[in-house]
Amino acid sequence: MAPPSRRLMMLGALALATPALAAPKVVDAKKVFPYLDAYLKLPPADRSRFRLAYTFGRDGRPLTAAVWLVDGAQRQPVPLRADGRAERLPTLAQLERAKVQVDVDSGVKMSISMSIEATVAPAADLDARELAAALAQAQGGMKKALGVMALAMPKLEGLRFHGVTGGEIELADGRRVALPVVGGFPFYAPAAQPTARRVRFAKAPSRVEIG
Repeated sequence: MAPPSRRLMMLGALALATPALAAPKVVDAKKVFPYLDAYLKLPPADRSRFRLAYTFGRDGRPLTAAVWLVDGAQRQPVPLRADGRAERLPTLAQLERAKVQVDVDSGVKMSISMSIEATVAPAADLDARELAAALAQAQGGMKKALGVMALAMPKLEGLRFHGVTGGEIELADGRRVALPVVGGFPFYAPAAQPTARRVRFAKAPSRVEIG
């Protein structure tokens, strides 16, 4: 065994060779989840058909680091899906006081994107009237929640279907027309097809976004 003095030198060299853990990134929850407080302040009946979704990214890819909601002594995980979307969101009370901790260096640049989604369960065959109702509720709900700030948001005109390459609309007279593809996604605009009954795909979309 090495003498005590040599062992201390070895431990000192190891400490110098091992970098200290950097401080994690910590941000106010309200900054990480913009507009979520306004959404949660809506009566439940006014937001039953749509929800807000938040996706974490880094360097153009989904974030893979651990994310935590820190509320005083409580520390809750915020699970992320493979695409970076948060599967748990703060409550209204937590938004006022909690912090979000991400286990990356505090200097690392990240992105957080917000989207509006219909709460209808994605399926290969969807009721066009339910989709239109989700769009209408989102239009009215966001206007009510944000007031004049809603003017700065893009106008909500239809629904985009992720995870599918195309689809079709069945009209009231039985005719079927292909869904247009906008920005790489099949897009259904209820105002353009007011007699639509069903919206169909070869497989269920991964999610239904209002945009």
